[in-house]
Amino acid sequence: MAEIRVKDIDEETFERLTALAKERGWTINEVALRALRYALGLSTEHLAAQDRQDIATMRGVWNQSENQAFHEAMEAFRQVESGPTFESVVPRKRS
Repeated sequence: MAEIRVKDIDEETFERLTALAKERGWTINEVALRALRYALGLSTEHLAAQDRQDIATMRGVWNQSENQAFHEAMEAFRQVESGPTFESVVPRKRS
């Protein structure tokens, strides 16, 4: 594999690279490679567009299609009309 050295990286770009690496549990090199692949049209993974509040995305556990499937399943649960299953049941008095 080839290697390149990038010089004169401005502070804002370097901070963003390190922040993305920390958020996703990647090395700075991995973030830089993914960003280059996206910028060159070799990947559709848009690093900045990911939902940073989603724990699966932050940990890098699920891919985008798995994340979407999870959100769709959660939406299906929201459509179900039922109460919580942990409600206390009051016994009826027999007459």
